[in-house]
This record gives sequence, C-alpha cells and structure tokens, in this order.
Amino acid sequence: MKLQNKSSLVGTFTAIAVVSGITLVAQQPLQAKIVESVTENTNEANATEAERSKGGSSCNRLENVSTFEGNSIHPVRSGQKAFRHTVNRCGERSEFRMKKTKIGETYWYGWSMYIPTDWGSSDPGFDILTQWATYPTKRNGNFTCGANGSYITRNGNNVVFKFQHKGDSEDIQCDRYNLAKISDIRGKWVDFVMHVKWTGNKDGFLKLWTRTGGDEYSQDVDYKGRTYWNDEGEGPNFKMGLYKGDPNFKGPAPRQLYTDEYRMGDAGSSFEEVAPR
Repeated sequence: MKLQNKSSLVGTFTAIAVVSGITLVAQQPLQAKIVESVTENTNEANATEAERSKGGSSCNRLENVSTFEGNSIHPVRSGQKAFRHTVNRCGERSEFRMKKTKIGETYWYGWSMYIPTDWGSSDPGFDILTQWATYPTKRNGNFTCGANGSYITRNGNNVVFKFQHKGDSEDIQCDRYNLAKISDIRGKWVDFVMHVKWTGNKDGFLKLWTRTGGDEYSQDVDYKGRTYWNDEGEGPNFKMGLYKGDPNFKGPAPRQLYTDEYRMGDAGSSFEEVAPR
C-alpha cells in the first residue's frame, strides 16, 4: 500500500457536553505530544549501551558524526549530525535505550537507519537493528523468535520484523514480516513510522510503514489483535542501533550502522509529527 495522504492518521477524541438537557457530541483533535526525541546529540537519549557493554569502549562505540569529519564523509539524515554505531569483534552492542512505555497505551514512533555499502548480501551471523525490549521479564529465554521482545533484524540478505506477542492459544506468538533486502537498501536512508497500542488484549494494533531513499512510504504491517502481554511490569522500551550478540560474533568486523531522527509520540501525536523530516 502506498501512503499518499497521511493527514487522516491524526487522532481525535470525542467531547461531550450537556447544555439545557441536550447532549452535544463533537469530534475534537487530540493534543499531540512528542514524548521523547533523539535527533542531534547522544545526550538526548534516556541511556546508551556501548562503552559499558562486553568489551568496553575499545570494542563498542556510539558517536555523533557530522557530514565531513576526520577526513571522512558520513551520512546525515537531517540536521547537522547523525549517530554512528560501531561494534568490533570483541564487542557486543552499540545502542540507544529509550524510555519505557505503559501497557494499554498507544504510541507513534519514527526513526531512520542507514546501512553502509560494505554490508554484504550473504554476510554470516545476524544484526539486530531496532528492538522493543521488555526487561526484566519472566519470559527470558522463552521468546520463540529468538531475541527479547519484538525486533527488526538482518538475516542474510533479508531485513525482517519479528513481532512477538501473546497469542490466542500460546503465551508467545512470533509473526515475521519481510521488510526489505540489504541489496536494495544499503547506501540509502530508510525511514520508519510505527503506530501501535501495546496490550495483551485483542483491541491492540500495530502498523508499520517504511520509505527508502526518499520514495513514497509503503505500509508493511497492518495488524490487529494482541501486541504485548498484560502481566509484564511495564510496556516495552525502544532500542535503536546495532546488536551483534556475544563477542567473537560471526561475520565482518568492525560492523557499523548509522541512525538518526528518532521521535516517539503519545496517542495524540501523528504520522507527520514523528516521521523523519
């Protein structure tokens, strides 16, 4: 599905007033709110996971970079800077960790990712690029997709969204959505927008749109039903960057990824507010 008119995605609420015994009902726009954003500086984030991960700062780096820096050219999605995530063979992860959400509430997410041109179409191992992590959780070690929560990962030439949530007949259901091929998106900024209600009830939903290299947005996920679990302590927190697993990971090293333009809005926000500029 090509997304042509995003204005229809702005939320509304129903205002009810009683005047002289007559009930008046009017649709009013919700007051939009950006809960958090990380677009120019690593200090904007709730937390980072790099230097204190396995291998330390010599193996995991998360840096602000501008277009021309240190005699090197770096991709910047918008503004003056972007974020470069680097994990060497002795490292584990280089990620932003954002605020935790609330179960039963609705959120908008927007962010951008750039995969360098040296990523191969058949690189061994995996790369987790984005994650909606639930931690701590009694489900550790039991997630049927493999990693914690829901996440976007590279396996071979495929970028896949692995969506984990409570199922109708099982505690953890794993749904897989193919989003892109590495060979089609490397060397280009890929923009993401997600609209989701995190809940273990059937009134949940999750919608995900992607755009590559300035093309039109296409909708890759349009799901209705349970998206989470009601017995977790909190909703998931968004993580953006690069996770390679334990040191001595398979595949080329050092591994690098760029990100930019992260925004999370509440139920009153909109596609336009969170979408990368």
